[in-house]
Amino acid sequence: MKTRTLLAILIGAMLVASGAPHAQSRTQAAANSASLTSGTTLNAELSASIDSKKAKAGDPVVAHVTDTVKAGGETVIPKGAKLVGHVTQAAARGKGDSDSALGIQFDKVVLKNGQEIPLNVWIRAIAAQPRSVYQPGPEQNTLAGTPGAGPSPMGSARSTTGGPPAAAAPPMGASTDTAPADQTRDAAGGLNATGQLNSSSRGVFGLDGVHLATDASNSAQGSLITSSGKNVRLDSGTRLLLVVLSETSATPSK
Repeated sequence: MKTRTLLAILIGAMLVASGAPHAQSRTQAAANSASLTSGTTLNAELSASIDSKKAKAGDPVVAHVTDTVKAGGETVIPKGAKLVGHVTQAAARGKGDSDSALGIQFDKVVLKNGQEIPLNVWIRAIAAQPRSVYQPGPEQNTLAGTPGAGPSPMGSARSTTGGPPAAAAPPMGASTDTAPADQTRDAAGGLNATGQLNSSSRGVFGLDGVHLATDASNSAQGSLITSSGKNVRLDSGTRLLLVVLSETSATPSK
């Protein structure tokens, strides 16, 4: 009886061992078949500022992915992955020029383990980094509520309908926005409820005088950003919506 039991265990172990390579092969095949299809969108934020007055062609451009990207139900680009690209052209507006210009091309994603995924993308939308809501300091609240102190130097507003007083006006230059509302004439799609660009966003949001070329036919030269100002400046934290132009294997490589 013991001999038969041992034989059965041995046969079972051999079957499991013989099946393991096949299972691994299927898993590897599934990984190798993962791809980023044309039209896939990636949300990202610049990790450092770029200024067309100081930049030159070939300078590195670094951003990070802000939303996980999946293909076939599997995560292929995790949130926080690094996007690496380069400047394709940079020019401040000189005498006689109509615009300043900045070209950017993203080349690859670098995962935390150092593996890389090549990219063929262009920038479809840009939004200024979020701006915080102004909150009056304790000293301003104290001043506004002190009898005989008189009106706040910033003119604290009060409700005329018997409701609670309105918030104190912010000091000169303080932002009252949580997300950029202004947009260029060719912008569309807007931002979502969390202030992020969505898959239908197009154009430029919150960057006065900045224009984004929407024609991807010249993508070999990168995405072209122009400005009616003296230079194109994108601050760290500027949000980008990238779109995959052609199907790309999402299998990482060293």
